Amino acid sequence: MKQVCGNIWVDKEGVWHFDGRELIRSDIVETLLDHLLIKEDGRYAISFGESVQEVDVADTPFVITRVDRTRRKDTGEEEILLSLRHLSSVEVLDPGTLYVGAENVLYCRVRRGRFPGRFSRPAYYQFADWVEVEERTGEFFITLNGRRFPLRMETREYGEHTDH
Repeated sequence: MKQVCGNIWVDKEGVWHFDGRELIRSDIVETLLDHLLIKEDGRYAISFGESVQEVDVADTPFVITRVDRTRRKDTGEEEILLSLRHLSSVEVLDPGTLYVGAENVLYCRVRRGRFPGRFSRPAYYQFADWVEVEERTGEFFITLNGRRFPLRMETREYGEHTDH
C-alpha cells in the first residue's frame, strides 16, 4: 500500500482539514468517510484501492449533529435517528452502544458499529431530554420500546476508543 501525499486531520468537532485548510464540501468529506478504516494499531486511514492515507483524528471523525425520536411505520416501534456531520443519510441508534467518555461527552457506535460517534453539544442536549436516572443507584439510562439502556461511563482520553 502506498501513502497518498498531503496532510489530512479531523478536529474534535468532526471538521476535516487538508494541508491546513478546512474541507468545506460535504460531498468530498462524505466520500472520505465512506473510505475510512481503523488500522490494527487503532489509527484512522482512508483507503482508495492501493492508496492509503493516514488521518490524524483528535477524537472521532463521526459527529452526531441531531437526534430525532420517531416510530417506525412498519412496526410502530420507537427508534432514535442520528444525523451525522457531512453525511446525507441518517442512522438508527443502537442504544446498547451508548457510553459517556472523557469530559462527560456522549458517544455511541455508528456505521454498522465500526466507529465511535461523538454527540455534538446540540445533539447531546436534545438527547438529554430522554435520559432518566435510577434513583436507587444513580445510574443514567434511556427507555426505548419499554426496555432500559444504561449510559455506561468510560474513562479514556479523546481518540482512545475501543470496539464494544
